[in-house]
Amino acid sequence: MTVTSHTRLAMKRLRALAATLLSFAAVAVASPALADTVNARCDVFPAGDDKATSSGLCSFSQRQGFVTIQLKGGQTIELKPNESTPNAFFDAKGEPAKREILEANRGQVYRLDTQSIFVFWDTAPYAKGATNGSGACIR
Repeated sequence: MTVTSHTRLAMKRLRALAATLLSFAAVAVASPALADTVNARCDVFPAGDDKATSSGLCSFSQRQGFVTIQLKGGQTIELKPNESTPNAFFDAKGEPAKREILEANRGQVYRLDTQSIFVFWDTAPYAKGATNGSGACIR
């Protein structure tokens, strides 16, 4: 092989590698990031009150620190992480919110300016046949 043959072969390999990497990059960009979403039970309390205004099934998702809670009445709470403080968030109005973990990891509490939302991982007694997030059916 001459130097020119080596150069051509190297260029072919380089082009093939570049095309392969470009294909992988296109697939990676086109794939949406998936959120962790589970069915849960949510109890909503007005701030400072000890009587829930609603209680029922809800949907809880978390993706890259962002939290979304979809309540049974259609209300959606979206929280953006406060990157400088653990377990701290901002709601859609920019008001601070904080997360607390319940005992024995039974769920989480989100304390917002006007309400507190208790998210329980156990959907009973509301959900016969609901999934527990792993695809297993709760009975």
